[in-house]
Amino acid sequence: MAGWKKILLEGDAAAPSDNAPQDTDFLDASAGVGANCARDDHKHDVPEALVGDIAAVDGSAAATGSANKFVRADHVHALGPLVADLDFGKNNANNMALHAAADAPADPVDGQVYYDTTGGDLHPYIYQA
Repeated sequence: MAGWKKILLEGDAAAPSDNAPQDTDFLDASAGVGANCARDDHKHDVPEALVGDIAAVDGSAAATGSANKFVRADHVHALGPLVADLDFGKNNANNMALHAAADAPADPVDGQVYYDTTGGDLHPYIYQA
């Protein structure tokens, strides 16, 4: 959905929890009641007993496998060199600041950012087309 999205600032988000996560099980799903967020390296255990019986269909021995296909929290994407110059609208990039305004720009473009100065909001917003 297109529109202006608020960018959270330090202190806006929940603090990370120090509690260990629960093991994976077959109980009913629950949203939980904690006010904290999970740390990026937290881990849920999946007990081997929850892995179902595997029936080999090709005559070989059955195996649960060992591949780990989850994305790791510290994975990286190479961004490589820029393929074109950055366009700063003929302005220098020195001492850059967000556009401060009481209202969002009327004709935004994808990726445009502004800083809302009204009603105590005082947050940056980014437009997503």
